Amino acid sequence: MIRIMKNLANSSLRCLGFTLLSLASAGALANAFFGSNPQPGNLTFGGASNGYTTVNISTNSGASYYNVLSGQFQGYFDPLSEGNGLGADDFFRFLCIDLSQFADTGPNPYTRSLGVPDATDSAELTRLFDQFYPNKTVGTYYSGGPTSFGNFPDTTTSSAFQLAIWEIWFDTDNNLDLSNGAFRADPLTAPAVVSLAQGYLNAIGNGSTPAPDWTLYEFTSPDRQDYLSVTHSQPLRQVPEPSVLLLIGAGAFAAWGSSKRYRKSA
Repeated sequence: MIRIMKNLANSSLRCLGFTLLSLASAGALANAFFGSNPQPGNLTFGGASNGYTTVNISTNSGASYYNVLSGQFQGYFDPLSEGNGLGADDFFRFLCIDLSQFADTGPNPYTRSLGVPDATDSAELTRLFDQFYPNKTVGTYYSGGPTSFGNFPDTTTSSAFQLAIWEIWFDTDNNLDLSNGAFRADPLTAPAVVSLAQGYLNAIGNGSTPAPDWTLYEFTSPDRQDYLSVTHSQPLRQVPEPSVLLLIGAGAFAAWGSSKRYRKSA
C-alpha cells in the first residue's frame, strides 16, 4: 500500500500543470452527471482538491494500510455520449471508496452509476454530506466553470470527511466508530483528523433514514480506484418568466382601466 500511495502522490504532482490549464480553458458544455445510467466515459484524475493528510488504517480482513493519503480529489469525467473527447467541461470533486487499487492521472475508462448498492450506507452518506459538505446549496461542481460546491476550507476538514466516508463504506458492523470494528483508524498518525471524523460520525448516527435532495454517484474502474461523488438539489422557487410578468401587468392595467371607465359612466 505504501507503493500504491506513492503512486497516488506522484500522480497528483504530475497532473498539476494539466489541472491548472484545464481550469483556465473550461467551457460551459455539460457536467459529469449528464447522460444515461450507467454512463461510460473517461476520467482524468487531478489530484487533491484541498490537500491530503497521512493516516494509518486497518480492517478486519487483516489488511493494514500505512501512510494513506486521506482527502478529497478533483478531476474531470468526459461521458462518451458527448463525443467531443474533452474533459474540461466535466469538472467535479470526488472521494475514494476503494483501498485495493491506486489512482492514475489518465484519462482512464470509467463508468458512472447512479446510487450506491447498500441502503444503510446510502442513507448515512447522505446525512454526512447534508451536515458537513461545504456549500451544498450550490448543488453541483460545474456551472460555466468550477463552483464552490464541496470546496472544503482546509486540509483537515477534507481529510476528516474522507475518513468518515471510509468508515461508513468499509465498516460492515455499522458501528460508526473509528477506534474499533471492521474498519479502524490510528489516532496517533493524525489525531486532529481522526477526532474530527469521529465527530462527524457521532453527529449523523447510524440507521437507514436518508437526508433529502442528495444524489450519490459511483465512478468505477476494473483496475483503478473507485470513487464516490454527489449532487444536491432543492425545490426551486417558481419565478414567472419576464413575458408572463408583462402579461400579468398588462392584465392588471386593463382591469384598472375598465374599472375607471365604469366609475365615470356611473
